[in-house]
Amino acid sequence: MPAPRDVLVNTLLGPDSSFRGDLVVDGFVRVDGDVRGTIRSSGKIVISEAARCDASIVARSAVIGGVVRGDVCVTERLTILDGGVIVGNVFTPRLDADGEVIMHGDVQVAPSGDGVEEAMLAFIRGHGSTIRPFGFDAPSDERRGEAVSAGAAWKR
Repeated sequence: MPAPRDVLVNTLLGPDSSFRGDLVVDGFVRVDGDVRGTIRSSGKIVISEAARCDASIVARSAVIGGVVRGDVCVTERLTILDGGVIVGNVFTPRLDADGEVIMHGDVQVAPSGDGVEEAMLAFIRGHGSTIRPFGFDAPSDERRGEAVSAGAAWKR
């Protein structure tokens, strides 16, 4: 049985909602609206069929049903649902595609296990990306506009 933090949504961006900035979440994130910036999570990120993200995503796992324009890097599993679109580079140890999907960018399916985090960091650096995995905090002067959800705390 999965741990509660892997199945209970910690953060939800509902339909007709939008967010601009760096969303950092310790746990499960579901996006049904629009995001511009980055989404970083220690857990799972679900981008629903209605969601539109002009954002890079870094998480343990992700399910993409909508449109993501940005890099997607996960350390466990990436699932792209029928109709899902990723325009950006992709790093994952396991890739599942359900039906017709569109992926445009470099895709690296790396071996899982020890060293996957280091391989992901090398992939990110190799593509000149500025995204940081969860747990890699920016200096305090870079935190403006960053929402940190582990109890709905905002950092400015």
